[in-house]
Amino acid sequence: MKLYLPFFYAALVSIGIMPPVVAKPLIFEADATPNLASAVPIPEEEIAKTSANPPSSQSSQSPNADRQSSITEIPRLSEIKRPLTSVEGLFQESLPTTADSSPIAQVEAEVVKVTGVRLNSTGVAFEVILETSDGTILQASTSTEDNTLIADIPNAVLALPGEDEFRADNPAEGITLVTVTQVDANRIRVAVTGETAVPTVQVPASESGLVLSVTPSVLQEEAEVEEEIEIVVTATRTEQDILNVPRSVTVITRDEIEQQSKLTPNLFDILGNTVPGFGAPNQSDRNNAQTLRGRNALILIDGVPLDSNLIGSTGLRGFDPSIVERIEVVNGPTGIYGSGATGGVINIITRRPEEDFTVRAELGVSAPLGELQGDSFAYDLGAGISGTEGDFDYLINLAAQFTNQFYDAEGDRIPQDVPTLAESTVLNGFGRLGFDITDEQRLQLSVNHARDRRDVNYLTDPTVRDIPGRQKARALEIDLDFGDLERPGNVVTNIDLNYAHDNLLGSRLQAQAYYYNGAVRSLPSDGRNGGFLDSITYAEFRAEAYGGRLQIETPIAQPLALLWGADYRNERNERIVDILDPVAFDEDEVARSIEQRTQFPPYFIDQIGLFAQLQWDVSPSFTLSGGIRQEFLGLGVDDYTTLSGDDIEGGNVNFDATVFNAGVVYRATDNVSLFASFSQGFSAPLFFTLAAPPPGFSVDEGFEGLEPQKVDNYEIGVRGRWGNLQASLAGFYTYSELGAFLQNIPGTPNSRLVRAPQRNYGIEAALDWQPTAQWRIGGTVGWNEGEADEDDDGEFTALGTFDVQPWKLTAYVEHQTTPTWSNRLQLLYSGNRDRGFEAGADGLPIEDYITLDLVSQLQIGDGTLSLGIENLLDNQYFPVFSQVLSGFDDTDYRAARGRRVSLTYSISW
Repeated sequence: MKLYLPFFYAALVSIGIMPPVVAKPLIFEADATPNLASAVPIPEEEIAKTSANPPSSQSSQSPNADRQSSITEIPRLSEIKRPLTSVEGLFQESLPTTADSSPIAQVEAEVVKVTGVRLNSTGVAFEVILETSDGTILQASTSTEDNTLIADIPNAVLALPGEDEFRADNPAEGITLVTVTQVDANRIRVAVTGETAVPTVQVPASESGLVLSVTPSVLQEEAEVEEEIEIVVTATRTEQDILNVPRSVTVITRDEIEQQSKLTPNLFDILGNTVPGFGAPNQSDRNNAQTLRGRNALILIDGVPLDSNLIGSTGLRGFDPSIVERIEVVNGPTGIYGSGATGGVINIITRRPEEDFTVRAELGVSAPLGELQGDSFAYDLGAGISGTEGDFDYLINLAAQFTNQFYDAEGDRIPQDVPTLAESTVLNGFGRLGFDITDEQRLQLSVNHARDRRDVNYLTDPTVRDIPGRQKARALEIDLDFGDLERPGNVVTNIDLNYAHDNLLGSRLQAQAYYYNGAVRSLPSDGRNGGFLDSITYAEFRAEAYGGRLQIETPIAQPLALLWGADYRNERNERIVDILDPVAFDEDEVARSIEQRTQFPPYFIDQIGLFAQLQWDVSPSFTLSGGIRQEFLGLGVDDYTTLSGDDIEGGNVNFDATVFNAGVVYRATDNVSLFASFSQGFSAPLFFTLAAPPPGFSVDEGFEGLEPQKVDNYEIGVRGRWGNLQASLAGFYTYSELGAFLQNIPGTPNSRLVRAPQRNYGIEAALDWQPTAQWRIGGTVGWNEGEADEDDDGEFTALGTFDVQPWKLTAYVEHQTTPTWSNRLQLLYSGNRDRGFEAGADGLPIEDYITLDLVSQLQIGDGTLSLGIENLLDNQYFPVFSQVLSGFDDTDYRAARGRRVSLTYSISW
């Protein structure tokens, strides 16, 4: 606790929660080394007089002599000759400097001679370099006044050959003046005046003296505009400026991912905190009750599907956020990537190797902030290398997460269940090797493997079902031994081979071949007393797929561009159920299989998709686009026996779908675009009928549940980008004649798949504003609703909350407190929803809740120390997914994690 309490206190000071500690400035005689123990505070009048009459006559004419600083100056006097290496050291420097202060009052400071000043251009920025006579490293505190950046350096005197000060007029574009002057006996001031605004500064590590890396505001704004213009959205299968895309798009940058990962490494929770229209975080290993606009999203990694028809996208649990470059989310149905994107596409784009050899390491620890429990700590480790050698480049990353038990805000242990993250050992390895065949051709191989295994020490106590009223799930201690069976968890392997040719007969070609293998082991489920199979069951989902993608971008004429190609995927799914020995389970706490049955027989899905997409730039401000995709799907099932013992004859069934899209973008100005679009998405349904078929069922004859879901999407919106302000607003309506949604089976905690007309509609908005170089403010809001006509009689009733989540609001304020220290405070509000309960789709109304998180990051040398506090106010709440399940069984009413602090140090060199 001693390690992070000073850092935590300082973070709270920066955002205004705690009052700052302020010290009066001290002034010493210039003829000897100052002694802090004998220092006497100087009256304010004398300080003002001294500041107004510095030793140098030239410096007295400085335009900054009468400045009024916007921050409280606390001079720091010490003998430290190297950068800070501990948080406690940083905190000590903010303590009062008085005659009897400890430990600072016992430190003596040595006056250092600055013998040289020079300027060094580094491209966009330039460096102000102060050289010392003995190589001592200088410390500086910064402030601003009007357009001037000021860096005060204590314990230093100017000793320039033949000069009293350094002055450079108009040394760089956007900079009118740079001065280095002696402002009092022991303090040097560096002043850099910008032409139109205050420049920004960074203090890189140096072996001696001091280096200030200064970026003029003009060049910084130009670089930011250029960077914004270069933002591309590959989730649409082509690189485009985001303002030219006729769809709602959210881009989560690498910086945002790194920030959010200091609170949680779970990508589903990161998406829930940042994407409007996506369900709120549920603190689980899958996106249950986290739909996108009320329907399922297709998860891609570098354009390759991660989803399985049977087990969804659980493979993200072990995916290390540190290898993600950005995440691009296209909201709303789309068929451009094939089956599965009825709610939209989430494309996770991994990092490219660095040009120079780079080593990265990370170490993190987290625990509840309060009364610590011995089994509540969690640890994160990560290491990687990256670099380029000639035409080859490479990236290798290894990561490990070790979680223990989690506790809610009331201090109670949260019971483990299938999707919870407690007692996990997660290992992830990612490797990438690239070869630039020519300047226009590239070959790249990527491999990702994640293994998540869990111990089971606490299950939910079934006795809460017998207590009247809604009861919070309670933990029941059990030390379950799985013997020869695999422990619960997920295992996922992805292999991706990519070839690109930027100029093949005037076209750009991209080809991919991939392989996917995934397995999910659930926790044992006690179905005795009328539950599943009236037995204790232990199930495993298995999925395997391979496929390829080919796309070609062909320019037809100057305003016309054609994207065309084909996709192929072969997928195999099954679910196996082990029946456990009840005696061994109850008496010996051992999971021993006595019988194995097939719940979902092995079934195969073959998919071939042909597509073409045309874009026409009618004018610089008006763009039309449209496309078509033809999908052919085949289902194959071998003969099998159901769980109830019925023999089913297998067979093959083919079905297809044709989907269209069209969009228009109007650039009202260079900064504002209006868009409207129509798009269709489709998906093959979950084949639940195979597990419990009706009498006389035959695969060859087909069934209604086999028909694909086709969704029509209508959307309009506006998007703007004005340098320091970015905003978007969109409204949508979707309809499917044969929808696919889950509905609870009355009297049981189980659900069934329903095929009926379905509609969804809503509004989404996002805003980001950078009022100054130090402040960032923003947020998102998403509201959507949905209904279905289950009886096909024209009467639509509300969908359950498993499909349609409550409206969600996020907000943040971020402050660059110093050049090396930043703080972010973020809020998430999940609203209430009772429409599903009133329609009988939910067991209980969904209650609202609010959470507050803090992320504070401090650069220390070449590394970064990060403090993350999840649920800062220690609010006792229940995630949406937990509330949905608890409507039918109190054993699923699990509270969220209470206040939890994470401390992480990461370094790259």
